[in-house]
Amino acid sequence: MSMEEEQAIQQFLGDQPRAEEWAEMRRTLLDRLKRLTEERDALPPDQRAPLDARLKSLREQVAALEREELITRFVEDSVRVTLAMGSAIDESPEA
Repeated sequence: MSMEEEQAIQQFLGDQPRAEEWAEMRRTLLDRLKRLTEERDALPPDQRAPLDARLKSLREQVAALEREELITRFVEDSVRVTLAMGSAIDESPEA
C-alpha cells in the first residue's frame, strides 16, 4: 500500500480501528467463545445456564465486530479505488 493510500485511509477513518484490527479483535473473541463453549459442554445440563448467557453475549459481540470489520474494509477499499481512479485520470493522455 502506498503512503498516499495509507494517509488517505487514516484521515478518513480518524481514530477508528482499521479492518485488520477489527478482525484481530474478532478472532480473539472467537477463541474465547470456543473455550467457553468447551467449558459449557463439559458441564452437566443443569449447570449450563450461567454460561449460556455469556455465550450469547460473546456471539453478539463477535457479530458486531464482524460488521465493523466489513464496513471498515469497504471504506478502505473505496478510498483505494478513488485514489486509483484519480491516478488513472491524471495519467490518461489528453485528447
